[in-house]
Amino acid sequence: MQRTGSLRRDEWPVPRLEFLREGRLALDEWDVALAACPLFARAASGQREAWSHEGIRVKFYQAPTEFLGFAQIAHTGPAGFVAACRRLPGWDEAPAPDEVTAFARVGLPYIPPSRRPLEGLAMLPGAACD
Repeated sequence: MQRTGSLRRDEWPVPRLEFLREGRLALDEWDVALAACPLFARAASGQREAWSHEGIRVKFYQAPTEFLGFAQIAHTGPAGFVAACRRLPGWDEAPAPDEVTAFARVGLPYIPPSRRPLEGLAMLPGAACD
Protein backbone atom coordinates (compact mmCIF):
# COMPACT_ATOMS: atom_id res chain seq x y z
CA MET A 1 0.00 0.00 0.00
CA GLN A 2 1.46 3.37 -1.05
CA ARG A 3 0.31 6.84 -0.15
CA THR A 4 -0.80 8.98 -3.05
CA GLY A 5 -2.71 12.18 -3.78
CA SER A 6 -1.92 15.65 -2.49
CA LEU A 7 -0.32 14.23 0.67
CA ARG A 8 2.36 12.66 -1.54
CA ARG A 9 2.96 16.05 -3.18
CA ASP A 10 3.63 17.51 0.30
CA GLU A 11 0.51 19.67 0.15
CA TRP A 12 -1.30 20.39 3.38
CA PRO A 13 -4.05 20.39 4.47
CA VAL A 14 -5.38 17.51 2.39
CA PRO A 15 -9.05 16.94 1.62
CA ARG A 16 -8.61 13.21 2.30
CA LEU A 17 -5.91 10.58 2.69
CA GLU A 18 -5.37 8.47 -0.42
CA PHE A 19 -3.63 5.13 -0.82
CA LEU A 20 -2.84 2.93 -3.82
CA ARG A 21 -2.81 -0.85 -3.53
CA GLU A 22 -0.91 -3.11 -5.92
CA GLY A 23 -3.23 -5.83 -7.23
CA ARG A 24 -6.99 -6.10 -7.43
CA LEU A 25 -9.67 -6.87 -4.86
CA ALA A 26 -13.37 -7.11 -5.64
CA LEU A 27 -15.56 -4.38 -4.14
CA ASP A 28 -17.14 -6.83 -1.70
CA GLU A 29 -13.64 -7.80 -0.48
CA TRP A 30 -12.88 -4.12 0.13
CA ASP A 31 -16.16 -3.75 2.02
CA VAL A 32 -15.28 -6.66 4.32
CA ALA A 33 -11.71 -5.44 4.91
CA LEU A 34 -12.71 -1.85 5.68
CA ALA A 35 -15.59 -2.91 7.94
CA ALA A 36 -13.22 -5.15 9.92
CA CYS A 37 -10.54 -2.47 10.37
CA PRO A 38 -10.73 -0.87 13.84
CA LEU A 39 -9.27 2.39 12.47
CA PHE A 40 -12.53 3.19 10.68
CA ALA A 41 -15.84 4.26 12.18
CA ARG A 42 -17.69 3.69 8.91
CA ALA A 43 -17.12 2.78 5.28
CA ALA A 44 -18.98 3.53 2.04
CA SER A 45 -20.10 0.22 0.57
CA GLY A 46 -18.72 -0.40 -2.91
CA GLN A 47 -16.63 2.79 -2.88
CA ARG A 48 -13.25 1.74 -1.36
CA GLU A 49 -13.68 4.69 1.00
CA ALA A 50 -13.88 4.98 4.79
CA TRP A 51 -13.86 7.54 7.61
CA SER A 52 -11.78 7.35 10.76
CA HIS A 53 -13.24 7.86 14.23
CA GLU A 54 -11.82 11.40 14.00
CA GLY A 55 -13.75 12.03 10.76
CA ILE A 56 -10.76 11.75 8.42
CA ARG A 57 -11.81 10.56 4.97
CA VAL A 58 -9.63 7.82 3.44
CA LYS A 59 -9.86 6.68 -0.20
CA PHE A 60 -8.24 3.54 -1.59
CA TYR A 61 -7.27 2.93 -5.22
CA GLN A 62 -5.90 -0.21 -6.80
CA ALA A 63 -4.00 -1.16 -9.94
CA PRO A 64 -2.50 -4.30 -11.44
CA THR A 65 1.29 -4.53 -11.08
CA GLU A 66 1.94 -3.91 -14.78
CA PHE A 67 0.19 -0.50 -14.59
CA LEU A 68 1.13 0.50 -11.03
CA GLY A 69 3.55 3.25 -12.16
CA PHE A 70 0.92 4.97 -14.31
CA ALA A 71 -1.66 4.62 -11.53
CA GLN A 72 0.69 6.21 -9.01
CA ILE A 73 1.33 9.17 -11.34
CA ALA A 74 -2.40 9.53 -12.08
CA HIS A 75 -3.48 9.38 -8.43
CA THR A 76 -0.65 11.58 -7.17
CA GLY A 77 -1.57 14.39 -9.56
CA PRO A 78 -2.01 17.27 -9.87
CA ALA A 79 -4.80 17.00 -12.45
CA GLY A 80 -3.22 19.34 -15.05
CA PHE A 81 0.06 17.47 -14.91
CA VAL A 82 -1.67 14.10 -15.29
CA ALA A 83 -3.82 15.35 -18.19
CA ALA A 84 -0.67 16.50 -20.02
CA CYS A 85 1.09 13.17 -19.35
CA ARG A 86 -1.90 11.21 -20.67
CA ARG A 87 -1.52 12.96 -24.05
CA LEU A 88 2.08 11.77 -24.46
CA PRO A 89 2.86 8.75 -26.65
CA GLY A 90 3.52 5.73 -24.46
CA TRP A 91 1.01 6.50 -21.73
CA ASP A 92 -0.48 3.24 -20.44
CA GLU A 93 2.02 1.01 -22.28
CA ALA A 94 2.70 -1.91 -19.98
CA PRO A 95 4.71 -2.98 -18.23
CA ALA A 96 5.31 0.01 -15.97
CA PRO A 97 5.47 -1.39 -12.44
CA ASP A 98 6.88 1.84 -10.97
CA GLU A 99 6.90 5.57 -11.68
CA VAL A 100 10.47 5.63 -13.04
CA THR A 101 9.45 3.13 -15.73
CA ALA A 102 6.15 4.91 -16.43
CA PHE A 103 7.88 8.28 -16.89
CA ALA A 104 10.45 6.64 -19.19
CA ARG A 105 7.61 5.22 -21.31
CA VAL A 106 6.42 8.77 -22.04
CA GLY A 107 9.94 10.10 -22.59
CA LEU A 108 10.39 11.94 -19.30
CA PRO A 109 12.86 11.62 -16.44
CA TYR A 110 11.42 10.79 -13.02
CA ILE A 111 9.81 13.90 -11.53
CA PRO A 112 9.38 13.86 -7.72
CA PRO A 113 5.76 14.41 -6.61
CA SER A 114 6.45 17.74 -4.88
CA ARG A 115 7.93 19.15 -8.13
CA ARG A 116 5.13 18.06 -10.45
CA PRO A 117 2.76 21.01 -9.98
CA LEU A 118 5.16 23.57 -11.52
CA GLU A 119 8.46 22.12 -12.66
CA GLY A 120 6.80 18.98 -13.97
CA LEU A 121 4.28 20.93 -16.03
CA ALA A 122 7.07 23.09 -17.45
CA MET A 123 8.74 19.93 -18.82
CA LEU A 124 5.65 18.87 -20.77
CA PRO A 125 5.05 20.16 -24.30
CA GLY A 126 1.87 22.23 -24.57
CA ALA A 127 1.08 22.12 -20.84
CA ALA A 128 -0.17 25.23 -19.07
CA CYS A 129 1.80 26.23 -15.96
CA ASP A 130 -0.99 28.00 -14.07
